[in-house]
Amino acid sequence: MTQRLETEHIALGYDSRKIVHDLTLAIPDGSFTAIVGANGSGKSTLLRGLARLLKPSAGTVLLDGKAIHDYPAKEVARRLGLLPQSQTAPEAISVTDLVARGRYPHQSLLRQWSPADQEAVTTALKLTGTDDLATRSFDELSGGQRQRVWLAMALAQETDILLLDEPTTYLDIAHQIEVLDLCARLRAERGSTLVAVLHDLNLAARYATHLVAMKDGAIVAEGEPGVIITAELIEDVFGLPCRIITDPESNTPLVIPRHHPERNPVP
Repeated sequence: MTQRLETEHIALGYDSRKIVHDLTLAIPDGSFTAIVGANGSGKSTLLRGLARLLKPSAGTVLLDGKAIHDYPAKEVARRLGLLPQSQTAPEAISVTDLVARGRYPHQSLLRQWSPADQEAVTTALKLTGTDDLATRSFDELSGGQRQRVWLAMALAQETDILLLDEPTTYLDIAHQIEVLDLCARLRAERGSTLVAVLHDLNLAARYATHLVAMKDGAIVAEGEPGVIITAELIEDVFGLPCRIITDPESNTPLVIPRHHPERNPVP
């Protein structure tokens, strides 16, 4: 069955350096898909390819059955939202004005700012817990607050597909849980399809309905976290000897690194 977002044998890289090789992936519709892997495995590069920020040197990224690079940029932005790893905001812009930029794909000469746009911004601020920051300058915010405002801007696009590159960066553990709880609600209550690059394996296992594990620019395993997360997979992908137990709170896999203090003795 065709999924809304998929790749066919794509190769991605920067200049002459290939990062992702001959990768085929179908993102399950209505899933919360987490992409995991060691640093340099190609996670963020793959997400950039899915988001149309990086054009494949081979193969195709398909959005709704059509090559994503055949769409105008504004049309892609009406179908697919993105929270990139790093962004730059205009100087002295207010939080509300920045979040309102998420409505740009819906604007045209014939359709200017509307009550629906205002409602989308208000809802995005509320969902991300940034409504109390609405009148503040973005420059004044902490790293964690800024990350939640960027997420609010992505939510204001009101797309059915949302790509998140390390969405919990700069967030303390409480706000990490809040953001991932929100992602889970968007999937469960709105039927949204979410794809996130995550570094915390245990959070990925707890929240994702579909897990993609990458190594050296290729997918080595994908499927339900409870099925594919094994000690052998974690050691292969991360080089980390571990045990897998069941999280007593979520009944999902919990990765416990093995204790080897003699491995790196203090000189």
